[in-house]
Amino acid sequence: MFSMLLNLWYSDRCTRQIKLMVCIATCAVIFYCTEIQKLPTVFAITSLALGIATHILYQYTQKLGENNNYAQALQWLISIFPLVILAILIFTLPAINQLYTTLQCIGFCALGLFLVSIYENRSPRHDSNG
Repeated sequence: MFSMLLNLWYSDRCTRQIKLMVCIATCAVIFYCTEIQKLPTVFAITSLALGIATHILYQYTQKLGENNNYAQALQWLISIFPLVILAILIFTLPAINQLYTTLQCIGFCALGLFLVSIYENRSPRHDSNG
């Protein structure tokens, strides 16, 4: 299921406008949850790093191709790795308002993935000075 969502995010069907709306909605959810209970900095940084690592694993898997011996193992790893690490993060969160900190943790993980993938696939800028 997770790999299907990644395939959709990286496909041509997910336009820049959709990606922007998803990023804004994710930031809004994080901001709302922060007003109730702030996520400790260590968890926020770890969640961002997990999102970035997910992007790197996905890109590496795509570069290998389907004929490679390790492609299926990496596909399995990318489906399981982020979810296991995220579950460990969630279970170690403070018990106070854990729902709100869990949503922030998931949101920061998603933002790490979103921002790195959008930045890597952006259109090149054209210099107007020549």
